[in-house]
Amino acid sequence: MRSLVFVAGLLLTPHISIAQSVSGRISSSTIGTEESVSYTLEISDADASDIQTPNPPDAQGLTLISGNPSRSTNMSIINGQVSTSVSYTWHYRPDNEGEAQILETQITVGEQSFTTEPIIITVVPQSQRPQTQSRRRSPFGGFSLFDDPDPVAPPAEITEQDIFIRANQSSPQAFLNEQVTIDYTLYFRPWTSPRNSRQADSWDAEGFWREELDLSDNQNVQVVVENGIQYQTVTIRRVAVFPTRPGELSIDPLSIAAEVRPPSGNPFSSPFFSTPYTTIERASAPINILSKPLPANAPNGFNGAVGQYSLETKLNQTELDVGEALQLSLTISGTGNIALIETPEPDFPGIFEIYDPEVDVSKMTTGNLIAGAKTFTWLLIPRTNGTFQIPNIEFVYFDPSDSDYVVLTSELDPITVTGSSATPVATASTASGFPVDDIAIIKRDSKWISANQSPLHQQKWFYLLLIIPVIGLGVTAIMSRRIRRIETDTAWARNRKAHPMARKHLKNARNLLREDHPDKFYGALEQAILGFLGNRLNISERGLTRMQLISVLSEIGVPDQGQQELVSFLDTCDAARFAPVPPEKSLMHDHLRTAGLILSSLGHEIESIRS
Repeated sequence: MRSLVFVAGLLLTPHISIAQSVSGRISSSTIGTEESVSYTLEISDADASDIQTPNPPDAQGLTLISGNPSRSTNMSIINGQVSTSVSYTWHYRPDNEGEAQILETQITVGEQSFTTEPIIITVVPQSQRPQTQSRRRSPFGGFSLFDDPDPVAPPAEITEQDIFIRANQSSPQAFLNEQVTIDYTLYFRPWTSPRNSRQADSWDAEGFWREELDLSDNQNVQVVVENGIQYQTVTIRRVAVFPTRPGELSIDPLSIAAEVRPPSGNPFSSPFFSTPYTTIERASAPINILSKPLPANAPNGFNGAVGQYSLETKLNQTELDVGEALQLSLTISGTGNIALIETPEPDFPGIFEIYDPEVDVSKMTTGNLIAGAKTFTWLLIPRTNGTFQIPNIEFVYFDPSDSDYVVLTSELDPITVTGSSATPVATASTASGFPVDDIAIIKRDSKWISANQSPLHQQKWFYLLLIIPVIGLGVTAIMSRRIRRIETDTAWARNRKAHPMARKHLKNARNLLREDHPDKFYGALEQAILGFLGNRLNISERGLTRMQLISVLSEIGVPDQGQQELVSFLDTCDAARFAPVPPEKSLMHDHLRTAGLILSSLGHEIESIRS
């Protein structure tokens, strides 16, 4: 009863009698000389009574087998919306080897007329085509479960035409540090049913700063028709890249491995019958992007920011006392590579004691663009009273949409400092210029006091007091030399912070593992190892390819086995980071321990080589 009510509801559901789309597709773009090809014309979301039966399309190099098409109707419900489609199918056989073509088709729906695109078909010798199972007919004649009324069947092997990756870039060229968004889309024939896709090889974008963009967990599979073949598509990865140097730059192909259902000639092949999966690998084409240099004559204060931004400044108070803390916040927000925006340098009045700013970065995705905000907060302490004005703060960026530089200016209110400043107290002096306080009062007592203490040069504390300033000067000299070396010797400074930074990244990875963020966890492991190598060897780890990494390790003498273990672990992190299904928690704990062992081993290797 429920089924009858449901069917009745479908039949009574109103629909629009205007065709939303008309498309033509073929069973295969490559056939043998002894095979046939079917051509299907599909009209979606149209009232069947409004459709005039179309004539079979003309063809070149093909002969129509029958002029009467087979007609079928399909109905589906998606998110409560009912959609219908009507299909007409004809069959053709090839005349000769070579290139054949099914020409455009015209069809009238109501008062509208539609025309499809022509489709090219390649005819090859039958010996080059795999054998196909012959169709079985019912011994009783007519239709049976063994008939194959629709020759649209999968080929005997999975080809690049059945499943492939296509990389789509938002633009073929960009200015320095301008965002280009790349979508990697998987195209597949419905019968392949791909699953468990994962990255099969390392992927690199040398010459670019890259940011991964999140994809929806519940992506909708789209249906498209290309060259007459129907595909389902899904976006498997979205990346934002920012060129860091001018010229023609190339991005590596993205390779994935996926499990797919192999083709079968079994007439009972269906979701109810289990078919073993096989693993295939597919790679996209490489991407070329022309990176254009920024125009010359940039305004003063330009530090390389590219995008579209706004500037906001704020003082937490404008009236305060001497010695009281004042906070100045400067926020730069908009679309662009927020992470690379450098710290502005306001021109603060000299009466303020200034502390290094705290920096807070927040990023988000607006459509396909990286957006966010970067806030710099300075702590200022006035040392005298009065009214002071911090000069206007400027931020300069390049807007690629207008191909011009933009200068943003923010004004601040005057600052009033009240209270008394700490000034030295004046003392009276004698006529000869000596301060009165330095003259001891002469005792009027006629009795003399005898001192039984040892002379000063015989007291141990006296010599200790003499040594302390010497030690202090020595420590000061060592610290000054250390600070100067940190400021001037980048390699030494990076080497000193290599171990602390690596420990910090491992601690962050441990927290991310506990919070169940597998993608960020593997990113932190990779950052710990590459950052350690970059600091110890004084090289830029950003954009470092695997071949460059092996070359650097070979130059300093790291054994081949250590190189392979390191590269293999980094590849494992990459694969796990972008896998649709994260690894088991126990395996992630093992990877965390492995990262610690690799860092320890690398540290000992580099120390022993340098010593």
